[in-house]
Amino acid sequence: MKFFKSLQIFLIAILIIGIAIPLSTEAATVNSGDLMKINKTVSNSTLVKGETTDVTLTVKGTPQDSTFVKPNDVVLIIDKSGSMQADNRLNAAKDAAKEFIDLMDLTKHELGIVDYSDRASSFPLTTDKTAAKAYVDTIQLGGGTNTSDAIRAATTMLANKRPTAQPTIVIMTDGAANSAPDALAAAKAAKDAGITFYSIALLGPNENPNTSAPNNLLKEMASSFDHHHFVLGSVGLSDVYKAIVEEIGLASAYNVTITDTISPEFELVPGSYDHHIPKPTVTGNTIEWFISELKTNELSFTYQVRAKADATAGKYSVAQTSSTFEIGDSSTYSLNTTNPIVEIKNHPPIITSIKEDKGLTTGGETVTITGQNFLPGAKVLFGANQSTIISENATEIVVTTPVGAQGPVVVKVQNSDGQFALGEFNYYAIPTLDYVTPSEGNMDGGNKVSVIGSNFMSGAKVYFNDIEAATDFSTKSKLYSTVPTSTVSGPVKVKVVNPDGTTIEKSDAYTYLTPPPPPKLELTSVSATSGKIEGGEQTYLIGKNFDPKVKIFFGNEEAVVNSYINNSKIRVNVPAAATAGIVSVKAENPDGSVSILTDAYEYLTPPPLPAPEISYLSETSILTNVEKTIYLFGKNISPSSQVFIGDQEAKMSFVTNSKVRIAIPANSNPMTVDVKLVNPDGQVAVLVNGFSYIEPVKKPAPSIVSLSSTSGSMGGGETVTITGQNFERNANVYFGDKLAVKVSISETEIVVKTPISATSGPVAVKVVNPDLQEAIVNDAYHYQGLQITITSLATTSGSIKGGNLVVVYGTNFNSKMTVTVDGNVVPYTYLATNRIRIKMPSVTTAGVVKIAINSDGSNVSIDYTYN
Repeated sequence: MKFFKSLQIFLIAILIIGIAIPLSTEAATVNSGDLMKINKTVSNSTLVKGETTDVTLTVKGTPQDSTFVKPNDVVLIIDKSGSMQADNRLNAAKDAAKEFIDLMDLTKHELGIVDYSDRASSFPLTTDKTAAKAYVDTIQLGGGTNTSDAIRAATTMLANKRPTAQPTIVIMTDGAANSAPDALAAAKAAKDAGITFYSIALLGPNENPNTSAPNNLLKEMASSFDHHHFVLGSVGLSDVYKAIVEEIGLASAYNVTITDTISPEFELVPGSYDHHIPKPTVTGNTIEWFISELKTNELSFTYQVRAKADATAGKYSVAQTSSTFEIGDSSTYSLNTTNPIVEIKNHPPIITSIKEDKGLTTGGETVTITGQNFLPGAKVLFGANQSTIISENATEIVVTTPVGAQGPVVVKVQNSDGQFALGEFNYYAIPTLDYVTPSEGNMDGGNKVSVIGSNFMSGAKVYFNDIEAATDFSTKSKLYSTVPTSTVSGPVKVKVVNPDGTTIEKSDAYTYLTPPPPPKLELTSVSATSGKIEGGEQTYLIGKNFDPKVKIFFGNEEAVVNSYINNSKIRVNVPAAATAGIVSVKAENPDGSVSILTDAYEYLTPPPLPAPEISYLSETSILTNVEKTIYLFGKNISPSSQVFIGDQEAKMSFVTNSKVRIAIPANSNPMTVDVKLVNPDGQVAVLVNGFSYIEPVKKPAPSIVSLSSTSGSMGGGETVTITGQNFERNANVYFGDKLAVKVSISETEIVVKTPISATSGPVAVKVVNPDLQEAIVNDAYHYQGLQITITSLATTSGSIKGGNLVVVYGTNFNSKMTVTVDGNVVPYTYLATNRIRIKMPSVTTAGVVKIAINSDGSNVSIDYTYN
């Protein structure tokens, strides 16, 4: 139960009663700031044009040292719609209303009552507690929830209130209004007429008040958040009524009007103020709140303002705030509030492009700077030097560059308000190239040279005949480069490229010298002149002028040079050959020179391999349809041998030449087959009838003897024990075509939870073993339909002429039920599992009849009275 908010209001009301003193009309000189406080803040005190800030007004009344209680004319609105029968809500509401009447001081206040369902009924304003409570006792359950009709009836009653009395409505309801917009409109009209509006939402015991549509509707109806309450279920309603009655007539201020006139430099953001209760009235740049009754709790109102795009930069008061209010004796006061200051700033400048973005170090170049938010009188600096402005507007400034140093420089556009934007400009000077020293070298390169000239930059690159050289910067007039390799000899051009793109080149500035002819390659002998066809032997080659990267070939196969001893001796591994025979040996240097020794090496024919043998198998049989890995033991087995089990090849893994691992392939037929081992050279070993496939012994089929229960709910979940024989560990159980959940299983007993069934009636029970043998008993289990109940009627009586619509409430309703009135079948509209609607037929005689429902064998009824 959640009514802590109501209890808090109750305690505040007691505090107010204890410390307030009445004010006379002569007390107008009292400082209004002692009676009500309004504090105003902003979320952001500095805005760029177009930005927004939250403006928050915090309003708090101060209880006066008085025992004065303002007379109130109060109308209780009580919901009596059909849904009020849940949780004993109507009886709780009536009891709480009578306690409310007992607590009311009717020597000061008057009380009226409006009760409603489809239509509203009323009891006029009175000071007679006995009569008012007697009327409450007559309130009976009705039909719909016509909230707007009830509010308008209460508003009409309060139009005749006493001149000195504060009009007040206290509405209690548990359901969504027939028309929420109409109910809100009726509540707004009441509040606009100066009526204080309390609301109480009766929610379900487990309903979430934050997402409840009825609770949010009633919250919006209330005069403020302090005037709204809710309870979960009907328990606690009496405490809420008690808290409200004890604060009626006690308030810090009445008819409070707070007006904010927003300064012309700002504009109100539409919709930013709609989330408060009460909602304000907005006219142009003025926003106004009206609070009919201000308690001592603090209220907070927030809206947003936007700095106008055409506002002049500066500091401004965000608005002018004025307030008027009354206290209990109708004395009127006004209050002005200090407004926070908000600074409006211009948008900072933005540079989007600089064209041209480079120029000579001597200056005098015309440069166009494009961007946004440039202000008149802006300064443009290139580094520390100020440029001359030719023309300017908000998006473009044209300047003449000042003198600068070679390289990049920061461009700064600074507005008159001190805000600035940065860009980049590059000063350049055309380099010169005088000479390269030394001016010649070998085609292999690698020698160091100095490049002499002027206006060189750090990071400059040097190219010899368009090939980049590794370069270090020394000074603006000297670069150190490592000459790159060249494929041609003779004079070449040298080029210098600065990082800013400036370049200079000089023809015939460096000469690559023509190299002498290479020495002639000569192969004279091979230390080993024969070997096995698999190769791998090491041999020495003797000759002259071997290059460290020399290649050696035996026939067409390249040998691996594993040791370069010197230019006249190397060691190689002889490569393998495809066939035996005599081949030539060739040496080839990287420069393309070749030397060949004809018929210098012979590959010898290998001796024949020994025949393979099978000694035994680690296992000689398996069951049909099973795969298994075993070992084969024998002799002279090759890594490339093949093993056959009958006609099927078995996957083989080589272990040693006397042991291999084989994967026996599955076979569906029982049989005995040969095992064959085939070596790559075609030699074969056979183990006759060496392996057998054996058919497994078939297990007995399951059987069902009995079920511990033969019927249960369609909702499933019933525990059933199936007794029988030959049940396997992983057997499945089916009720009809639905798989049951297994709880436990043994060879003679299976315990299951029955599955859900969409229909009632008998189904077969089936047990299926993993080998697909099954036992089935037809019609072994009967699913029973859900038991229906009737709990109430929305309307319990009507005319014998019939025609009125009656909603029947209950449980487990379905669209296939049969409905009768006085034994006669009538049509009905299925609304949900807990309600249907019927149109009552006419009868000839008044009296009590039965409305009955029959579904799947269950029959329930309820009385209805024809008047």
